[in-house]
Amino acid sequence: MNIPLLDLKQQYQSIKTEIDEAIHKVLDDQNFIMGQQVLDFENEAAEYAGTEFAYGCASGSDALLLALMSAGVCMEDYVITTPFTFFATGGAIARLGAIPIFIDIDPRSYNMDTEQ
Repeated sequence: MNIPLLDLKQQYQSIKTEIDEAIHKVLDDQNFIMGQQVLDFENEAAEYAGTEFAYGCASGSDALLLALMSAGVCMEDYVITTPFTFFATGGAIARLGAIPIFIDIDPRSYNMDTEQ
């Protein structure tokens, strides 16, 4: 049984013009790493999140790893997470030598079951 969690084609179509313009600007400038577009994105993301800083990462996996590192997660620490996630969540925990503890989800919210 396929459970559709995210329709990327539909999401892309809703913002296609904006995405295509941004991609063409990067290609025209040929500034792929740490360029003005990255700085603009980080500033806009920080403003949107209501925080002082935001940093772009190479991937969501790197973002998870950096978040765990900044929280001080170390070898053999236990990290509680949900199994209802992409495998990179557990992978980032294991990459630091920490131990993922999977807590089942609440079937109504799909968040971790706080009773557990």
